[in-house]
Amino acid sequence: MIENGCEQFRKELNFRDLGGYSAADGRKIKHGIFYRSGAFSRMNTAEKKIFDGLGIQCVIDLRTEEENRRSPDPSLNIPVYRCSGAVSKGGEGIDFSPKGMNQIGSAGEKQWDLLQEYYQEMPFQNPAFQMIMKQVEQKHVPLCIHCATGKDRTGVACMILLLMLGAEERTVLDDYMLSCTYRKRVIDHVLENNKEKIEADPILKKLLIMKDGVLRETGEAVLKNIRERYGSYADYFKNEFGLKEEQIQKMRNWYLE
Repeated sequence: MIENGCEQFRKELNFRDLGGYSAADGRKIKHGIFYRSGAFSRMNTAEKKIFDGLGIQCVIDLRTEEENRRSPDPSLNIPVYRCSGAVSKGGEGIDFSPKGMNQIGSAGEKQWDLLQEYYQEMPFQNPAFQMIMKQVEQKHVPLCIHCATGKDRTGVACMILLLMLGAEERTVLDDYMLSCTYRKRVIDHVLENNKEKIEADPILKKLLIMKDGVLRETGEAVLKNIRERYGSYADYFKNEFGLKEEQIQKMRNWYLE
């Protein structure tokens, strides 16, 4: 697994650089262009200073207005675009609280099914993801995409960005799964505290991992749904973002080396 971390940040912030990943044509994504993160409100003074020195020109905050109100970003002297559209249709019916993600039996199965549907719909007709592509196409970079923990909305958004840049599916999924590496301490703590309940009902383990991390099968389902709906990634980018092959190639020439 490739680990493109910014080592100056604590792992649980899930802050990292997408640079260094290989595209199918043999080139690599340039470093220092695309960053992803959890909420900036969790940064300490030293991390905020490091962030300020990265030269980031654009921040895209995928959190809801309520999340932003509860945990506002620190003051940034750069454009911040906020769009909660990454919460796809059906997401409003899911209880993402610790209580909601700590269910067993039929309630746990229902919660799992709702989560899978939520994820699989996220790539489609999503104004937040359209905003990201617009910033990338207009070269408003370096940019940083973030949500609350930098794993769900940001995770799927970065899957799509990596696909557009020509990364292969395995690479896309490896980056998606890095959230579990970065947040391993948190995930392991939760699983250990619920060991007996998990033994009695295995669906709980999946829900608890999804609360603080991600599952590869969920990322795979997102990619599968895109392929099944559009037949190809080229048609997906054309229909969802209005990006023709020549536009995509132009952006790859900008951002790959």
